[in-house]
Order: sequence, then C-alpha cells, then structure tokens
Amino acid sequence: SDSFVGKLPFFNNNNGSGKMNKNKSTRNNQVLKKKRNDNEEEEEVSWIPKIDLPSPISEVIEKVQEFFALILEKMSDLLPQPIIDFIDKLKDILPTLRTISLSFIAGAVISVSALIFPVFSDGYGNDKMTQPVTLFETILSDLDRGYVDKVDTEKLFETAMSGMLKSLDPYTEFEGKKEAQEMQESVSGKYGGVGLVISGSERTSGLLDEQKISAEDKEEGNSFDILDDEDDDISNIKKPSKEKGDEELEKMRKRRFARAENLQKRGIRVISAFEGYAYDAGMRAGDKIIAVDDLVIKDGDTSVEDVRNRLRGTPGTVTQIKVQREGVGELIVSVPRTLVKLRDVKLASMVVQPNAKAGGVGYIQLSGFSANAGAEVRGALRKLQAAAETGSDGRQMLDGLILDMRSNPGGLLTQAVDVASILVPKNSDIVSARGRGFPGVLYRTGKENPLLSPNTKLVVLVNGNTASAAEIVSGAVQDLDVGVVLGADRTFGKGLVQNVEELPFETALKYTVAKYYTPSGRCIQSTNYKEGGGTDSKSSGFTSTKVKESEKQKFFTKAGRVVSDGGGVEADVKVEMPKASALEVTLLRSGLMADFAASWSRGHELPNTRFEINDDTYADFRKFVLQKQKSEEIDLLDGIYNAPIAELSRSLKLSGYNQSLKQPLKELQQSILRDMERDFDKYRDDLKEDLANNILVRYLPESMIIDRSIQKDVQVKAAIKLMKNDDKFNTILARKASGGKNVAEQTLVKSNSLSTATSEGKISPGADIEDAGIKLNMKF
Repeated sequence: SDSFVGKLPFFNNNNGSGKMNKNKSTRNNQVLKKKRNDNEEEEEVSWIPKIDLPSPISEVIEKVQEFFALILEKMSDLLPQPIIDFIDKLKDILPTLRTISLSFIAGAVISVSALIFPVFSDGYGNDKMTQPVTLFETILSDLDRGYVDKVDTEKLFETAMSGMLKSLDPYTEFEGKKEAQEMQESVSGKYGGVGLVISGSERTSGLLDEQKISAEDKEEGNSFDILDDEDDDISNIKKPSKEKGDEELEKMRKRRFARAENLQKRGIRVISAFEGYAYDAGMRAGDKIIAVDDLVIKDGDTSVEDVRNRLRGTPGTVTQIKVQREGVGELIVSVPRTLVKLRDVKLASMVVQPNAKAGGVGYIQLSGFSANAGAEVRGALRKLQAAAETGSDGRQMLDGLILDMRSNPGGLLTQAVDVASILVPKNSDIVSARGRGFPGVLYRTGKENPLLSPNTKLVVLVNGNTASAAEIVSGAVQDLDVGVVLGADRTFGKGLVQNVEELPFETALKYTVAKYYTPSGRCIQSTNYKEGGGTDSKSSGFTSTKVKESEKQKFFTKAGRVVSDGGGVEADVKVEMPKASALEVTLLRSGLMADFAASWSRGHELPNTRFEINDDTYADFRKFVLQKQKSEEIDLLDGIYNAPIAELSRSLKLSGYNQSLKQPLKELQQSILRDMERDFDKYRDDLKEDLANNILVRYLPESMIIDRSIQKDVQVKAAIKLMKNDDKFNTILARKASGGKNVAEQTLVKSNSLSTATSEGKISPGADIEDAGIKLNMKF
C-alpha cells in the first residue's frame, strides 16, 4: 500500500505508563522502523493517525518523519528529566496535540512543495521572471565550470547586463563598483583628493583625479592634452607596414602612430588645478607630473588610473607631487588632501558695473546640478545683489541677471527645483513627473517670495547641450514668463527621469522611471525610444526616432505665449554663436596651441592679467605650426579631411579609377592646405584669443579665464543689450506695454542678430497630479 503510518519516538506507549524511559537502550527500542514486509504484522500505539496520501507527498512526509525521529532521539539524550516529564504530562493534557503536530508537518510539506514545484514542474515557464533568472544563472554556472578556457564570470555578468539594458534606452545602465562610486561622486559633488584634472595618452585620459573629461569639453574648443580619436591610443594603432597597400591610409596610420608615441612621451600632465585646492598649493595647468610620493611616473607605462589612485586619499593627509614646469624646471609641491567639492557655479561676477543710476547686470555660470547647486546659486545671487547695492551707494538694486546654462548636462531633480524656486514666483508649479510604476509628483514653490526680485530682468543662456535638469529650470522660466531664454536654437530635449537604485556589492542600477513635464504641461523629450532585444544582433539595441514636427503639440505659457513640446526648449531670442573654422578645430585638437604655450612660457613672463597676443607672437605661432607641418610631425588635414579622402581613395581603387584620379586627389589635398593657411589671416582674432587662453591657463585660475572669455561672448553681449531695452524685453514676455495693454498678439521683433516671436493664446490647465514626494537620489 502507498499509505503509511507515521511514528515518532517520544510518544510511544510501549510500557503503557505514558512515561518516557530514561534508559537509552529502552528509548532506542521505542523508535519503530517502518516495516515493508507485507506478511509481518505491526502492532503499536501511534500518536499520529493513519491516513491515505498521494505517493509523492507520502514519501516526503516519511523522510521528514524519519529525520525528526533521529533529531528527537538525539535531543532526548540531552534533555533533563523535568523537561521529559513535562512533555509526557503535556501529551496527557492535550490529546489534540497529535492532530496539531500532523497539521504542522503537512503544512511544512505543502509549503516546501509550493516553492519547489514551480521550478521543476512543466508549468515552470508560466512565471515570466523565474525562467529567465534561472536560465541566466544556469548558463553562467555552466560557462564558469566547463568553458574551454577560464572565464571571468564578473565580466560576463557585466557584459550581459550591459547588453540587456542597452536594448531599452541610452540612459539605463548597470554601474559596477567603480562606476557606481564615480556616479555617486558626480551626484554628491565631492570626493577625497587634491583637486586636479589630469590627462595622459591613454584612452582613460582626462580623469578628474577620478572622472573623464567629457566630449563637450573637446567640442567647446578647450585645449587639452588629450587625444581626439580613440585610434590615437598607441595600443590601437598598427605599426606602419612595409607591405604594399593603400598609400594614403598607410601615411595616415604612420602619422597617427608617431603622434601617439609623442603623446606617450609627454607623460601625464595637469589640465586644470581647482581654486581653493591644488591651485592654492602651487599646482598649475601644463605641469608634467614626474612622481607622486613614492610612485615614479614612467612615460607610456604609468597609467592615469595609477596616478589618480595615488592622488586620492583620506582628507587631512598630504601628498608630495614632483612636477616639471616649462621655464622653471623641476618642483616638489606639497598638496593637502581634502574633501574636494566640485563647484557647479564656476563664476559669479558683474558684467555691467553698477553706478548711482543703475544697478548693473550680474552673470552666473551654472555648469551642473549636483547636491549643492541650489545653495551655490543662492549664494552667488546674494553676492551679486550686494555688489549692486554697494556699487550704487545703496540707491539701486540689481537690474539684470544672466544665468548661463550652456552645455549644462543636468543632474539632480531636487536641485533643479531648488534653483528654479530662486527665480520663479511663490506658489508656482515648477515640474511634474509621471511614469508607469512611478508615483505622480508635482513640485511647487513655497509661500515665500523668490530671492530674485521680479524687478530684476532675467535672461537664461542655453545651447544644444543644455539638457535634463537645466531644461527643467529654463522650461519653468519660459512657461512662467519670468525671463527670456536666449540661444542659437533649441536645448537638447531630454525629458526623462532616471532613478539610481543601490544594489548589493556596492553596485547600482540607473534606469528610466518617468517623464517630466514643465508648468505648461509639455514634455520636452525630443527622441522616442523603443525596446529592442532578442537573439538577432541587428535588432538587439533600442530604436530611436525623433519627434516629428507634425507630432508636436502646442501649449501656452502663463501670459499666453505659444510653446511646443517634443523638441527641447526653444529659445525666445535666437543668436548664433560664431562657428569655429577647420583650422581652429585642428589646432585645438592636435594640442599645437598647448605646445606653443609651453614653448612661450620658457622664454617669457606674463606681463599682466589683461594679456593679449601681439602680432609678433602670432607670427611666431604661425611659423611654429607650418614648420611642424613641413617636418610631417603633424598633418593639418588629419583632424577633419584625411579620413574621408583615404576612404574615397580606397573606393576608387576598388572601382579601378585609382590611377586616373590619384593626381586630382593630391591636388585637392594641396588646395585644402592652402585654404587652411589663408585661414591664419581670415580667423586671426579667434586664433589669437584661443592662443592667449592657452597661455593664461598656465598662470591664472579658471574663474579668471571664464571672466575674460565672457567679455567677448556674443550671446552675453546680446543679453545685455536686450535687458537695456525695456519695451523689447516686455514684448517678448507678453507683458504689459507702456500703454497698459497686454502684449500677446503675434509679434516679430528684429534688431541686428536678435529675433523673437510671441503669440496670443489661453493658458492650458496643468494635469492634476498627486504630490507624493520623490527620492533624493533621483537623477537625470
């Protein structure tokens, strides 16, 4: 029979007395084994009733029973007599204990079966999470155990995670231990170190003791000792081959190899020293790091990561940095390690000085939204307001404020809200966020008046790299008509919210959880992402499509101006920035300006902070570049033109036209070079300014370099000019004109390079969203 009788030793009434026998041999005789001989009869008193159960469950219960019988037998040897007597009495007093015990065992069996059954049963695939998780664990285990070569399971895991998350959107990422730490530092805005930006010839160059220099830095034209192409990493470049092949490709490869070799020989250099930290200790941009404490830098062998780790350390300790400085020689600089705070406000200064009749115009450059952004902007604005009052002998307040958020990539949502609350009226909506599994939230200003007076004109500067949290601020300013947004066209258009979820083992997951909406109710996300994935490599990644003009919807600002969604924040006033010439881009990317600045520093001293490049110095620079070109140390065509020309040459060769067009291609290259040489005269002023900045950065702190550059910034000049014209400023914002009527009709205003457009309309009511709070680690 499949049924069986359950037996446990403690309640076996062999002696009929209901008492336990202390003698071990007697107790062992009370442990009744299951008898499988059908002819052998079994007579005993069992405290568990005999029941019929299905075979699988009965077998499990039998094994559980035998296990507990063994445990209880062992325990009975250790229990004192009073406890044994108590258990016997308890059995006599509570006859229903047998039923309770049976219920407990049956419940335990059913619970265990419920956990095991879904995994090993045919219905296992019904749980959409269980199957892929189990398969992934099995595959990873099989590879770790049986793959032909030893594998790194941690790398395999990260590769799998990266592939999975890349199928969703470009912002959802798994952060390993190192990446999670760097992300935390960028969010918190602080780390333990000395405050240096360093670079080398490796692909990991440009670390901020810690962080890579962004692509935006290179695109903005700053002269950094970094490579502009990953192929310039010497480890990625094949040595020039002696075999016959494409002549142009071979020449280009040879030049790149030589360039990468030279950059490795230049070692690891300081790009920037932070004010208040390494700069105050004596470090300067352009310094070549020779040693950090007992770590001697070997050109081409010591990595930026190695140096970074040595510069990092516990606040309060001191590191000795040995450097080679052009024109000075070797120096040893003692730099204290401290808690370095990465400033979001790079500069706060008066661009129009106050006087008895006017309060002047202030300027704040906001480069990010880390944990202290709101406090920094608040402090900077108070400083400017005090300067306006002091400069006018207490007669005037600040007339205007320029908030520069060009190339601001965003940051924390909470800090975007904090900065916006400084600018917009009390009791105003700032931003809302909604998502599938995300509680709807609405951020509003409090009941106190903003720090910025409504009588102070506000202009916000943006560009195509203004994104995320910076778009929240500019969108709120525009929708609430508190200031004018000025730029070349539109902002980046990132209307997605990412949450940073801490994971075990000091890792993290950054994933998209919601979209955000400006006060008018519009989402400025410019790109729609569709999930990819699957085994087909062609469709494994996400697909992206730009929001079409026909799909964009109209919304209305508080004053009734028409704005649209689906493409970033469009500037109210459009002012184009000067385009960099091909020569300027090539010279900046190649590092030639930095090389000349180093050479100049060996034989000159900086006369004053208003230093300008004279004609003689510029002529020397031109001669320096052309000599490098003649000796083939550089090729001015490498940065932009040589790659497409080499590709065209290869295509012509495959088509059989190479010989007939070989000479015309050479003539084309020579023609481009002649045009670039003429650009030394055509773009003289721009090149002089770039060269001056490359020299000054070796002597002056970053804030002074920025202050110098904004004096010649065409968009800053346009903002100042706009604020001086009250009627034009009010017309753009659809405010009341001098006649007392609200300006909301379709208007087009043109003046020099300024053009604006406003239109009449009704305010669209915002969605009613529950104020449910938001996590502090919410990040864009």
